[in-house]
Amino acid sequence: MAHQLFVYKNNQPKNITELVGNLSWSSNIDSLGVELSFDYAYNDSQYFQNADILVLGDHIILINDGKELHRFVIVSQEPNERFGKKFTCFDYAWYLNKNETVIQFNKISASDAIKKLLDRFEIKHSIAPISTSITKIYKDQPVSDILKDILEQVTNETGLKYRMEMRIDTLHIEKQFDLLINPMARLSSNTAPFPVTAAISRPSRKTSIEEMKNKVIVVSDDEKSTKILASIQDDVNIGKYGSMQEVIIVDKKNEAQARNIAKNNLSELNRVQEDVSLELLGHDEIRAGRILEFNETTTGIVGRYVIKSDNHTVSNGIHKVSVTLGVE
Repeated sequence: MAHQLFVYKNNQPKNITELVGNLSWSSNIDSLGVELSFDYAYNDSQYFQNADILVLGDHIILINDGKELHRFVIVSQEPNERFGKKFTCFDYAWYLNKNETVIQFNKISASDAIKKLLDRFEIKHSIAPISTSITKIYKDQPVSDILKDILEQVTNETGLKYRMEMRIDTLHIEKQFDLLINPMARLSSNTAPFPVTAAISRPSRKTSIEEMKNKVIVVSDDEKSTKILASIQDDVNIGKYGSMQEVIIVDKKNEAQARNIAKNNLSELNRVQEDVSLELLGHDEIRAGRILEFNETTTGIVGRYVIKSDNHTVSNGIHKVSVTLGVE
């Protein structure tokens, strides 16, 4: 069964798939949420008198093979001379970007802080336990920025990365290494499934040391002090590439974690960067922040890569996805 779109009207889902063209959706690791766009055939002729008129704020559901994949809200529309109108939608994480708040956390765990924040806006959630202590006041910041700041504090202290995903109407926050996926596809109903990562096309791979840092020092944000709280470096790497230093500034409450912060930032920055792009057979599990494993020895795309961005398209029943990847 192909992908289908439904719109909620009067609390009832209505199938609008036959009037939809150029269906695509995408996500990016630097943004929160999934974006959906599609063209919708509609005009004022008698042939479309019974068609559902879509308006801003309508809720759209993307379904495949009877399974609900995402829920979206229509946030913009524009005329499309060939097809009627073009609509742009975002999943419910969009509301996290649109709501600002004032909130204070005082020595509570990161997971409890996140739950307290989301409960304020009645956002459903599933949060992995995160013990990092959070003490901070946030003023006039979007909910999404507060969440990112909390998780950045966690990564600086523990070295663990966490990812946020809106799945239907619930925000999930999990360790990145738990998001390894192995999407399978089959070419026909009578053929065996195979990993989509085994059939890549249009691969491109660039390696670079432009963003590398092989020495990290941590200093206090006290303007009257230049004291170095922690310093760590990779002497072998410095001998090979030359010295490239990163300075991390921390406030007083994080000074005790200075060495952990230095160590974890060096681990993240002290590497040759890889920028990979390629195309795959489409699969609904593929989205930014998740991890794919490849073994393409010809191009050197081998090992685990985090999905930095994805762009899905469905045309004539054929689902394809283009991705950009980075080293996990």
